[in-house]
Amino acid sequence: MITLGTGVGSGIVCNGQVVYGHDGFAGELGHVIVRPGGRKHYSTGAHGSLEAYCSATGITVTAKKLRAENPDSILNDIPEEQVDSKSVFDAAEKGDAVAREVFRYTGQILGEALANFIMFSSPEVIVLFGGVIKAGDYIMKPTKEHMEKNLLPIFQNKVKLVFSELKEADAAILGASALVWEQ
Repeated sequence: MITLGTGVGSGIVCNGQVVYGHDGFAGELGHVIVRPGGRKHYSTGAHGSLEAYCSATGITVTAKKLRAENPDSILNDIPEEQVDSKSVFDAAEKGDAVAREVFRYTGQILGEALANFIMFSSPEVIVLFGGVIKAGDYIMKPTKEHMEKNLLPIFQNKVKLVFSELKEADAAILGASALVWEQ
């Protein structure tokens, strides 16, 4: 499970059990370095983490950079402080090439990271969840393309990449109730 929201969260389930690692922090894909020396993460200070690029926050940073380089983008009609992943999606829906490039670039990085994870762990399915997935095919198509392109042949076309059907508003309460249920 990969959550793409303000940050990038993740968790690993193996044989029906959450993998915690020796100290409870296993599965932290969001802080894996995907672009060495890349973009500085706003809170950790790490350079080039997946979260710095593929979270809603990362999408906003990419959009602001690309709109500054492309004065014809309709993203330039939005005050800078109001540019966010939702406004990028809205611009993509209106046909804005820059907004679509933001999602293509984000999907490329996400797909490359997922390919590495797949070759490390060989999961059956990767479930994407969170506000960013509302971008639909704008994010899914490049993610899937770059995931498959970066896999060794033995791993290609074996892992399902799907959007969660869980409502975002239900996630926290279901997670908390699952913890209580385990007790």
